[in-house]
Amino acid sequence: MASAAADPRSSPPPVLSVASRSLDLVGARPPVPPTPLVGRHAEIAALLAILTRPEVRLLTLTGPGGVGKTRLAIRTAEEIGPGFADGVAFVPLAAVATPELVPPTVLRTLGGREAGEPAAERLPRLIGDRSLLLVLDNLEHVLPAVPILADLLATCPGLTIVATSRAPLRLSGEHVFPVPPLSLPAAGREVSLAAAETQRSDAVLLFVQRAQSTRPEFALATENAAAVAELCHLLDGLPLAIELAAARVGHLSPAAMTARLRRPGAARLPLLTGGARDLPGRLQTMRGAIAWSYDLLAEGERTRFRRLAVFAGGFTLDAAAAVCAADEWTTLDSIGSLVAEGLLREEPAAGHEPRFAMLETIREFGLEQLAASGEEATVRAAHAAWCIT
Repeated sequence: MASAAADPRSSPPPVLSVASRSLDLVGARPPVPPTPLVGRHAEIAALLAILTRPEVRLLTLTGPGGVGKTRLAIRTAEEIGPGFADGVAFVPLAAVATPELVPPTVLRTLGGREAGEPAAERLPRLIGDRSLLLVLDNLEHVLPAVPILADLLATCPGLTIVATSRAPLRLSGEHVFPVPPLSLPAAGREVSLAAAETQRSDAVLLFVQRAQSTRPEFALATENAAAVAELCHLLDGLPLAIELAAARVGHLSPAAMTARLRRPGAARLPLLTGGARDLPGRLQTMRGAIAWSYDLLAEGERTRFRRLAVFAGGFTLDAAAAVCAADEWTTLDSIGSLVAEGLLREEPAAGHEPRFAMLETIREFGLEQLAASGEEATVRAAHAAWCIT
């Protein structure tokens, strides 16, 4: 791999030399996931291509909760780690309560001590000119701390940072990689076993593998291929949602699950519960994963998120402004934030006007919040008024 330290610069930053070429990274080794990563070959190839560009020293994987950012970051670090002479350090930040605790957490993970000086000042000297890949996992709730990352990159020329966050860090030089849902098979209930096997959809492969953990004899077969394919579509290809559904095959077949989810007004979120007890609470249910992102939004963005949930099948900027009772630019700013957070996505549009939509699993959560807000009747009236104008 081409080291970031070899990147020619007209005015290189001062190099903080270090006496030792080794860090104590015993406590910073990336965790070994309990289950293998399924698919994601295209995403890993894309991430490796980005990271091997000399100018890329900060890469942020973004996306909604449950899309698989952490697993993808760990696998990417495994692949590219040998190119860093001083290794890979993984720092989990989900349990860090405040932004002020981020620098000391990173310092301790790297084996350093504050020794009477602030961790933010000690860190650049600890890393120095080492060739190090630093993986910072779950930064979204401590974003006020990220300016220290810019300082580290400016003073530590051999450092590269891969971060996971539900929103971009918004630092100079940052490269953002929105993590997509898993690839899906062709839509439609007529999907055959041969088609499902030929397409090798990552979503289907994940469902089958996780289902076999609960029911060893489970296999993709003629009688269930269409139901498995449809279920993966109904769950938007979100890895966490697929894993939670697959865990139910011991008492509910894929056909039974899809039949329930196809009912008018059927809810997905009650099905998607019962995650492993060793997972963080926010990842034991799909509702918890989405709520983690929702709770981090500013109040105005929460309001517009739940109002936009009334749209089934997507909406334009004009439609969003009408339903949100806000001017075009305020609405556009909110949509941009929600897209960055992974709660909205831009849809292909035939004309020059962009269209946006929510994954149905996320939209269901938004409708729950709208009902709880007490403004559902007003918002639905605004939506109906827009539809008939």
